[in-house]
Amino acid sequence: MPAVGDIAAMQVQLERDPGSLVFLSLGETQRKLGELDAALRVAERGVSWYPEMAGAWDLLARVRSDRGEGDLAFEAWTTVLRLDPEHPGAHKGMAFLAFRAGELERSLRYLRKACDLAPEDSSLRQVRDRVAKEVEARKASAPARAAPLASPEWARAAMLVDLQGARLEGHLEGEAHELPTALAGLSRDAERATRLLGLGPWHRISLAGDPRGLEIRSPTVDSLLVVTCPPGLAAHALPVEADRLSSMVRHWMETMR
Repeated sequence: MPAVGDIAAMQVQLERDPGSLVFLSLGETQRKLGELDAALRVAERGVSWYPEMAGAWDLLARVRSDRGEGDLAFEAWTTVLRLDPEHPGAHKGMAFLAFRAGELERSLRYLRKACDLAPEDSSLRQVRDRVAKEVEARKASAPARAAPLASPEWARAAMLVDLQGARLEGHLEGEAHELPTALAGLSRDAERATRLLGLGPWHRISLAGDPRGLEIRSPTVDSLLVVTCPPGLAAHALPVEADRLSSMVRHWMETMR
């Protein structure tokens, strides 16, 4: 347990140099001591100084989670993963939030990734295995719900991926092997640009091409939907149809919780 003098020394250092990285240690120490209001102030100031630092957002997410502010913690960890897709702490945090919300399949995806990033963590593997068993039991007792991307209309014209580029549903005709990873990178670039410009989160990306365009949506904060023109659909109608399909996918993902 850190001594009171250590905390005071870190506070003095931060007052003298507001840009000091000591905020990471100070905020984490305050969090572990249960001083969540103080830790939140430190974490928020750190994020304002270092908006591109994944560790600053991770600290903020952990404090938010401890305060019971799941939605805000989720947003902060989403930012971490967009800045650093290989951040093990963020994957564990997102898994915890998803599990607490009853989203077992989503929790399992994050747990598997966290285990890949931290193979030496035996307790994490045990949690992954327990959640995997619960997911299998739930699948065995409930009828499967078909995803909107399984419909004939969108069978080869839409694909859903997570923020790390892993395919969740759907296919694209003529899809390049590296497309899912490229989409994840495009999402991170868009997120970074809109945040630096003070525009808030992005909602849609339109890419014009010949002979058909490409529409990208974010049905949930941790997924991406890419849509091309299916046969019989006019190119100018694609953005509206992409919005409609994104709404359907969002609803489907919510029913899977």
